[in-house]
Amino acid sequence: MEKHSTRISKAVREELERQPFSGVISVHQQKENLFEESFGFANRSDRLPNTLETRFAMASSSKIFTAVAIAQLVEKGILSYKTRLKDCVDAAFPHFDEDITVAHLLTHTSGITSYFEEDVNDDYEALWQQVPVYSMGRPADFLPLFQHKKQKFPPGERFEYNDGGFILLGLAVEQVSGMAYTDYIQTRVLEPAGMLDSGYFRADKLPARCAAGYIKDDEEWRSNIYAVPFIGAPDGGAYTTAKDMYRFWQALQRYELLDKDHTENLLHPHTPAECEGDDVWYGYGVWMNKDGPGRKGFYVEGWDPGVACISGIWPGEDLTITILGNTNRSVWSLYRAVRKGLGG
Repeated sequence: MEKHSTRISKAVREELERQPFSGVISVHQQKENLFEESFGFANRSDRLPNTLETRFAMASSSKIFTAVAIAQLVEKGILSYKTRLKDCVDAAFPHFDEDITVAHLLTHTSGITSYFEEDVNDDYEALWQQVPVYSMGRPADFLPLFQHKKQKFPPGERFEYNDGGFILLGLAVEQVSGMAYTDYIQTRVLEPAGMLDSGYFRADKLPARCAAGYIKDDEEWRSNIYAVPFIGAPDGGAYTTAKDMYRFWQALQRYELLDKDHTENLLHPHTPAECEGDDVWYGYGVWMNKDGPGRKGFYVEGWDPGVACISGIWPGEDLTITILGNTNRSVWSLYRAVRKGLGG
């Protein structure tokens, strides 16, 4: 293990010479900490460094919390994956196909038009020039941005990544549980997993140890406070730490959040994600692939202006990797550097 730690450190530092990184890298194998180190600043103005206890926004990586919440409600018999959208979300969708189900939303195969269409304009920050970020406090606040849009293709026809679908899943959680989405996730997912440093924090009421997100324009850095909603939503934006993500993956594998059958269904390759490359699949709120012989992995990833994250498990190697950044740079290249240090 010590040899692996040295190799990872060397590979990471070689990559950092090519491009800088601000955030945290954490690698565990066989319950041992192979590499855990922080880089850069949580607050550039005051030059406060990131630490292993720093909380980072996760962007779309927190979609898996929404998926776990849905799976819990299915496990309890309150919902089914075959439940239709119109039967679990009380809102008007005049142009959506009536046969859209919970499973379609979870697998990005619903065919609806999202509030953010990357194939039309991939500048997420531009979305909030017309809609104030401070107005997006609840999942329902996103509905006017897409509920009257037309269906793009029939449900189940193909995979097309869709943030709006997870907004709808969050509304389903609220409607059938009777709880606010963030309260449900906090009490039924994060706390049972031991993720006591994680949560959905308002930008104007951030608790201690939260990293600011930074965007670089030319040679100047600026905060992302006007580039993302002021609080996370069902499609992303929770805050977490590297240690808490390790706890999450451990709790999921120990069936502490879902029973064995529902955990395996969450991690089942439900649909091929052809747009992401060969042998990349999507389960429920989680990506999966084989990035080497016998190395099947399950991971979440996300990036917003000023935010980047990848976190996952590779059960055959008993490996957990989490990389959290408070810029949207370097995360995937550092993941490849970690893999190089592990010998693959």
